[in-house]
Amino acid sequence: MSTAKILLALLLLSSPALADRVRILATDRQAAEARVEMVLAAREEILASAFIFGDDPFTLTSLGLLRDAARRGVRVLLIVDAQWNQIPRAVQAHLKAEGIEIREYHPFRLDRPLWLVRRMHDKLTLVDGRSLLAGGRNIQSTYFGFGHQIRSSNYVDCDLQVEGDAAAEARRYFLALWSSNEVRPVRARATPAEIQEAARLLDHHKAWLDARIEEARNDPNRPPATLVEAGPIRFLHDPVGHRDPARKVGTELRDLLGLARESAIIESPYLVPSRAFRQALDEALRRGVHVRILTNSLGATDNLWPQAGYVGHKRDLVLSGVELWEYQGPECLHAKAAVIDGETVIVGSYNLDPRSESLNSELALVVRDPTLAAEMRSRMDAHLGQARRIDARGFPEGADEDRKSVV
Repeated sequence: MSTAKILLALLLLSSPALADRVRILATDRQAAEARVEMVLAAREEILASAFIFGDDPFTLTSLGLLRDAARRGVRVLLIVDAQWNQIPRAVQAHLKAEGIEIREYHPFRLDRPLWLVRRMHDKLTLVDGRSLLAGGRNIQSTYFGFGHQIRSSNYVDCDLQVEGDAAAEARRYFLALWSSNEVRPVRARATPAEIQEAARLLDHHKAWLDARIEEARNDPNRPPATLVEAGPIRFLHDPVGHRDPARKVGTELRDLLGLARESAIIESPYLVPSRAFRQALDEALRRGVHVRILTNSLGATDNLWPQAGYVGHKRDLVLSGVELWEYQGPECLHAKAAVIDGETVIVGSYNLDPRSESLNSELALVVRDPTLAAEMRSRMDAHLGQARRIDARGFPEGADEDRKSVV
């Protein structure tokens, strides 16, 4: 080999790999437009999973967009939790006829009684093995600012959009789940007339979206969707099936908290600390780490069961040194995010409760980048404008102690 070729080989070997690129999708419009742009750009494959696929205008519009991708030759695979698959039966049958494959996670089976409580809580979109979107949003109107369509409150949520090697790992995970015994193909049957009506329904919603896409393309003030380079991005996921020896997301996240030296700023819609999380939290506090947690108040929450479990922990958390805040609404906080030591960003589907730790299938993205962390911290700080800090009594600061209903 010539000297020139040896030098070239050494240069290539020593060159750093191309960095992943990432952006925070904190607003409803960013989150919706990113999904549309990813699907429109797809050339080979779209893989998507979500805890909830609804029966509402946003969901039906999204399915119409995916149908068009399938019609131009893109492979489209969908996984939805069986308990929360609200897509109309005729629409599912129409999508199957169009070539879209749908599988349900843990459908009801008499020989699998534990499947009733073990759910898939993932929220994941993958395009062509290089573009990834994950976070807290389900596929339903309320997660994208369209709650009025179904007369429901909206959610405050967060996703990360990533381009790079993390998408390849996410794809391996999705396909492992797809081919596992944890999922089953849907058995949606409908009459030809019902399928024809479902097609017309998706046509109607897709026509509305086409008009919005055209408006956006012609809007000179529309900001560009800019992804910035970041350090290597880790994609965390729970094992597929109980025999997989991979570490669980909760374990990985507790380890990250264990590395904190200065601060841990956390958002979680539900806060029912497990023994393992409390141990990691107490160890961080003893190291002098400043811990701030924002969760929902009784007036903002969408789920009274975890709220009831949280109430008994509030006073202990504050007395242990946690800076505890409650989001007051009018929306419901649904983001599952954290910033560690001002440099590590975590966004995913994982709630700080026993379901996420022990029962649900969860995922998360971890990015170590100070600039991205500063942006995320700024957005999290802004949420405190609609929140109240909890004092050592377990009440909002300044609340009348006799008002026992205040949480």
